Amino acid sequence: MIRIEDVGFTGRNNRRVLDGVNLTINDGDVVGIVGASGSGKSFLMRCIMALETPTEGRIYLDDTEITAEDCDLSAIRRRIGMVFQNFNLFDHYCAVENVMAGLIHLENLTPQDAFDKAMKYLKEVGLASRAFDYPGTLSSGQKQRVAIARTIALDPEVILFDEPTSALDPLMKCEVEAVIRVLAGQRRTMVITSHEMDFIRDVCTRIVFFKDGKVWEEGTKDKILDNPDRYETKHFVRALRTLEFDIESDTFDFPGMQTSISEYTFRNGISDSIKNRLLSVTEELVQMVIIQPKEKNIMKMSFEYDRKEKRLTGEVFFSGPDLDPDDPAYFFSWPIIQMRADHIENTLISVNGFTNLVHFDMIDKNR
Repeated sequence: MIRIEDVGFTGRNNRRVLDGVNLTINDGDVVGIVGASGSGKSFLMRCIMALETPTEGRIYLDDTEITAEDCDLSAIRRRIGMVFQNFNLFDHYCAVENVMAGLIHLENLTPQDAFDKAMKYLKEVGLASRAFDYPGTLSSGQKQRVAIARTIALDPEVILFDEPTSALDPLMKCEVEAVIRVLAGQRRTMVITSHEMDFIRDVCTRIVFFKDGKVWEEGTKDKILDNPDRYETKHFVRALRTLEFDIESDTFDFPGMQTSISEYTFRNGISDSIKNRLLSVTEELVQMVIIQPKEKNIMKMSFEYDRKEKRLTGEVFFSGPDLDPDDPAYFFSWPIIQMRADHIENTLISVNGFTNLVHFDMIDKNR
């Protein structure tokens, strides 16, 4: 069990990185720590791992105070393992040597015993066939799986995952998340920081919302993600479920928008069916309003996903002439939009320079 009691840290320029953090992580818990970048999540993880020392408060692993001056930090780091977002592999070691290193230097195993154990855990993460490959020849997802094998080979009592998929593309994220799901099913004690809310919901038993170096709210995953008490938590969760674009000219980054939509749907566990329909609708709307017209129009898109209802709602504001679906200029685009959406309506408005509003819903009927 880990107990964090009134932990604070004041950095340079008197910046409060951590501020009175109290948190208990029980044996078998899988705790997700969520919050905006810079909120102090990663720094707290480094304090638990004894890589940083708080300026105030105490941290305990069972009855051992990690923050005590006379604490045997090497012993603590054998009991707590950490998987970093940037892998931290030795480039001059092949995969199996990376896993063997800790077993030889921390566990004092013979090279043969270390090799046998390292191969066992590389097999567990699906990389036994790449055991003799060097990190430079591995994909990002494979590197992270080697890092996980290196950590679990030491059989730590607690595993810390600090944004383990943030440096990975969607396909690689799936590989690494699959391994972590297996570990969670083994009832290991784990603490995970991540922006991947669908992943956090699937694997965690409890979620902590972190803001400004403080624990603002904690509870079950359904409580925090679906019905939080505090406004700040609600705002954060809603922001993760919301995607917005402001388009002011025909030179905007359209491929970048498509990439953002793909990442947004992946992060929120939205099906490929809705993702593909959304990509099609946004492409047609941009074609209708921004690319084809000669006048300079502006557009604002906002999408929000309701996980419980499996419903994606879109609101698209734009300037220009009143939208007339029967206009021959929209002969191809508007029917495509209508086919992709389960419900759609267009309204004439006069708000902040916008003259039209298109509202649509897409429902995932297969989930």
